[in-house]
Amino acid sequence: MPPKKFRLRAELIETLIEHNGGCIATDRITVDGCPVGYMYREPPSDDADTGWRFMAGDESQEYMDDPGNHGVYAVNTIANYDRDIITLVDEPIGSAFARESDTDRFEPVESPVDPDDCLHPEFPVVTGDYPLSDRWQISLPLKFNRRLEDGSLILWRPGITIYLIAWGNDDGESIGVRLNDLKSGISREAFEPKLGQSGVTQQFSYRLIEDGVQAIYGFAVADDGHLQVSIYFDDEADVDLAREIFASLNVRS
Repeated sequence: MPPKKFRLRAELIETLIEHNGGCIATDRITVDGCPVGYMYREPPSDDADTGWRFMAGDESQEYMDDPGNHGVYAVNTIANYDRDIITLVDEPIGSAFARESDTDRFEPVESPVDPDDCLHPEFPVVTGDYPLSDRWQISLPLKFNRRLEDGSLILWRPGITIYLIAWGNDDGESIGVRLNDLKSGISREAFEPKLGQSGVTQQFSYRLIEDGVQAIYGFAVADDGHLQVSIYFDDEADVDLAREIFASLNVRS
């Protein structure tokens, strides 16, 4: 096979991004000079790999099945071919973008990567009816990574992050008194407030959008303490999932 004749000579490659991790790109970009039309990030194959895969978007399956039609490059190299990717290269594993023909801008699209494959291998994976502590439990319909950070228990998966902090009831106040006190301190920007009950636990939640990030905040209050909960989600379609998770909070039987 003759050597590939790349559209950009090596001496023309500039340093455009700070990191220089690896990626895979097709010859439609590096040889034919097409702009990137589709890009997605999968779990890296090794420490040098960023997980990014770049295509023009018109490659057939037959074309993609031929390893001679793509190669391994530094992400910085592909940024020299198409600078529009620069603002997206720090997006997390599981991200995918396609260039819209009408606007010539990248828009998020459904990723070919299974979200479960994006969970971090160095953190425990939890799912189902999960005990948060000796007192509290939660029901998780999907798999989440678990970690502790600054006094908070954090449950994470692509697109949704849950922060939980447990508080006691040192003053022996009733559930109603504490719930009213907690409700009085919420943001004026809160909307869609909801009251609920799970077993012996009284619940109050509300929605908030801060700096473009959607969240459900709330409290699950029992006789001897309460949970303070923040559930952040990227997609409006996940609001029902966030509510389902929040509603499952309860004291352990």
